[in-house]
Amino acid sequence: MPQRFFAAALYLCAFCFASNRSSLAQALPAGASTANTTSTASTNGEGPAGIVPFTKGFNASLGVSGQHDSAAGWSSTLNPNVAWRFDKHLSVNISIPLFDYVVTSKTPKGAIVPVLRVQHHALGDMIAEGDFEAHSELFDYTLSLSASAPTGDSNDGLGAGKFTGGFNNHFEHPLTDWLTPDLELGLGDNPGLNNARVRRSYADVGLAAYFQFGFEISLPLNADFETDAYENLPLGSQTITSSTVHGKKGQQTTATSTPASAGEDNGFLNTLDVPLTPHFKLSGFYNRSLRERDDTVGFSITYLLRAPPRPK
Repeated sequence: MPQRFFAAALYLCAFCFASNRSSLAQALPAGASTANTTSTASTNGEGPAGIVPFTKGFNASLGVSGQHDSAAGWSSTLNPNVAWRFDKHLSVNISIPLFDYVVTSKTPKGAIVPVLRVQHHALGDMIAEGDFEAHSELFDYTLSLSASAPTGDSNDGLGAGKFTGGFNNHFEHPLTDWLTPDLELGLGDNPGLNNARVRRSYADVGLAAYFQFGFEISLPLNADFETDAYENLPLGSQTITSSTVHGKKGQQTTATSTPASAGEDNGFLNTLDVPLTPHFKLSGFYNRSLRERDDTVGFSITYLLRAPPRPK
């Protein structure tokens, strides 16, 4: 595992504990309840809940994450995020990943076989998202409209190479105090927007539908575990760029238009978020792609400027 990740994580820990938590803690209005208040930064898989503030105003977060992909190996990323809530229904958030350590491939001039190389301080695509939330006795609903800007290098599979977008519908309803099923239905031309927490070893661009169903389980110490089954179903030809020689569909290192079936993916995603302090959260995930026979494991440490209210 790259030493840079551990250095950044230690720096983030020191910053968290040195902060004045009492001055930054987010208070709920008198008589307010958190029962029907969700945080959209967790419904789209971007990261731990709490990035989008629960009450009106600004929030920011900084995450340090590392993951291991059975196809691409280790990578470490710095994830800054800013968010603003207008009211109980509308919010926006923007993030841009910075890859501190990532393995990609490049074909030298005049060569045929690509070679692996390590990159530092490489940008990914910037993601902006707007969310509308509605809550009723039947279910909680979130509509997410997302878009990405091509700030990442598409030749290395670190970006889509174009502006992309999509939308996602998230439904959930608690069955008990500790068990909440959820359902997601989405459509867009960048499947990576639906599950931004997992960095894949390839970029896939093309119109596709997205389906997800799973359960969230509330654990002691305010921890949350979620398990989901997902399906990414292409609706047309896809453009795929692999970031390593072991990426999707063999040794693809340049963007190539492929049949729709090449962009299909399905599998299971399991995530765990554990709040260590009101502003400091430890997260982990395991993603198993059945279609690609690929395993991805990762963990992160996230600092929240405005902490979410403690659940009742």
